[in-house]
Formats: sequence, structure tokens, C-alpha cells
Amino acid sequence: MFRSKYWPPDTIPVDMFEILEFGLDIEIRAIVNLREAGDVDALILGDLKTIVLDQSDFLNDRSQNRLRFSIAHEIGHLMLHSDIFSKIQYSSIEEWITFFQAIPDDQYTWVEQHAYEFAGRLLVPRDKLIEKLNEAVSLAESVGFDAWDTSGESTREYIAHAISKFFGVSGQVIEKRLIKENLWPPSRKS
Repeated sequence: MFRSKYWPPDTIPVDMFEILEFGLDIEIRAIVNLREAGDVDALILGDLKTIVLDQSDFLNDRSQNRLRFSIAHEIGHLMLHSDIFSKIQYSSIEEWITFFQAIPDDQYTWVEQHAYEFAGRLLVPRDKLIEKLNEAVSLAESVGFDAWDTSGESTREYIAHAISKFFGVSGQVIEKRLIKENLWPPSRKS
């Protein structure tokens, strides 16, 4: 398993920059206006040894959780799709955009979903997610909340946002993990 190979057990949040530098020997390159030019936060180059990030995000402390996930997503492409990405040779963001726009939607979606799932599992281990969810549920129940089945998305968003701080990811990532891991609504038997 990737996490156990490159990151100490039970250490959360996962420091993707440390894994890149010391575990994978991958260079980080910050580029001005990457997001505006390519509508992406990060991308792995065809050499499979360089990840490009948007410079303003890289320098902004408020973007670190988003970058953590974006880097994990790109590592997902490296681990799962290196055969595809090693064939991508481009020297500009425009060439990258052109390449990806030429991929049929179903194939692009398939590759992206794999990388999203990899990143989610890497950064939000199921056992730790269950632990933090149970803590949040216990706290809510201690003040009288018990409408888990009928409370709707706003309760899930609230709980996910609270849990997300522990993992160093966005509330959206936690929401997706709760749904994907079939942990919502909470059953307390997880």
C-alpha cells in the first residue's frame, strides 16, 4: 500500500510535499497562472518526475489543503496511469490542454475518477475517518442531536467540515469519502 510505504502509520495529515521530495524524488515546479491557463491546480509532466503547481496557490497558506489533494491526485495518476502519462510529451500548458481535450469524455472521466479515489484513500484512511466521524457524532448526540437519517445534506456538510481539519483536506473531500465508504448517515456500528 502506498501510504504505508511512503508515510508513517497513523500520521495525519499526510504531507504530500515530503512524500514527493523524500519518497518519490519528484520535483515541484510552480508556474504563474497555471489555473487560469489550464483550469487545473496541478499536473504531472510526461517525465513522471515533475509536478507543476499554480504559483499563487503554492505561495498561499490558505490553498495548502487544496494543493495536498491536487498533489495526491497527480500521484494517483503516476501510480495508476503511468503508461498513459509517460506518452504525453508537451512543452506548454496549451499543448497539455489540447491533448486532454482530445481524450473522449468517458475515458477522461474514468482516469480522473481513479486518481480522485486514490487521493481520497491516501489522505483520508477509512479507519481514521470512522474514528473522527464517531467522535463528531458522539459530540452532536451529547447535546441532543439524533436526526441523522432525516437531517439532510447540511448536517453532512457541517460534520464533514469539522472532520476535514484533522485530515488537512476540504469538507468536500470528507463528504465524498463518507458517501463512498458508505458511512453516511452514521450508524454508530462502523
